[in-house]
Amino acid sequence: MAKPLSELIKAVNKEPQRRTLEYKEETYEYWSTDITMGERERVKATQKDKEDNNEFGLKLLIKKALKKDGSKMFQPGQYAELKEEWPAAELEEAMMGLLGKDEVEAEEQEGNAKGKG
Repeated sequence: MAKPLSELIKAVNKEPQRRTLEYKEETYEYWSTDITMGERERVKATQKDKEDNNEFGLKLLIKKALKKDGSKMFQPGQYAELKEEWPAAELEEAMMGLLGKDEVEAEEQEGNAKGKG
């Protein structure tokens, strides 16, 4: 028997999940919880360019990426450093790791809809 949709909140895993990326044949890890709509809205509110998905993704990574012990991996002041120092492909892979398939598709659809206006 199916459960009521309202029961979903009880089933949500609020523990950080391990996420990885590969760079030069080495595996790097970070941890994060699933993104909520509230977190998404708060990150979007801090953007200078509301249309820039890369800015959104990087700010989300800074907010959500954790070390294994649960402490923050990055500080907000590291935005410029990460943007300038990390290889773009690896930074994008880490950002995409935070976003599930549905979130990525929603971001793309939102961008496409605004572009058609």
